[in-house]
Amino acid sequence: MFKIKNFLSKIIKRILNKFKSQRFKIRRYLSPKKIIKTHNYQDYDKYLSFQKEKTQDPERIKKWFNEEWEEKYNGFKEIFNRNQEYLQDKSNAICLGSRTGQEVKVLLSLGISAIGIDLVPFPPYTIEGDIHNLKYPNNSFDLIFTNILDHSLYPQKFSSEMERVCKSSGIIIMHMQLGIDGDIYSENIISDPKSIIDFFNESKVIQSREITNSFDGMNWELILEKF
Repeated sequence: MFKIKNFLSKIIKRILNKFKSQRFKIRRYLSPKKIIKTHNYQDYDKYLSFQKEKTQDPERIKKWFNEEWEEKYNGFKEIFNRNQEYLQDKSNAICLGSRTGQEVKVLLSLGISAIGIDLVPFPPYTIEGDIHNLKYPNNSFDLIFTNILDHSLYPQKFSSEMERVCKSSGIIIMHMQLGIDGDIYSENIISDPKSIIDFFNESKVIQSREITNSFDGMNWELILEKF
């Protein structure tokens, strides 16, 4: 019975993701802005507190570590297998906004040293950190992954931090929900991938393509290589 419910859940998610993917094609042409902010804060600490509210929710944490753990782990395996050609010579990765860290675990299983950061730590895969102010020297990682651009208050600052800590010839993989309102904790709606690409001054685009993941609502994948 559990296997049947799990199978049906995956099918429903795939259908919903496909629907969202089609919907964004319409919305991106209707919106005059390429990045729409969804919240206004009195100060940066208010933003941090609001984002932590979601990550510290006991009910969500219980779900993340139980029924959603395996699904997300397998989903990230699919993502990195799909992009295997870009991971072949990589040895040191950081996952930004990794929450419970399934993506980190997958990279470790592939023989890549990896760590995740989030506002709230979830050992052993995720330590505390701020995506807008990474506590790492320049050129620290040859692989960077994130799927939380919509949770960034300052996408340009976030992008510059990713590029700063990325080594020359390093790869940056970003997943986005183009033209889609996320949950109430989303800080922006991105309608055009070029608006993010333009934030990177020292990197070239390798891939910019529509995707359908098995476990989340991401519908666009950007892959950059730093000069």
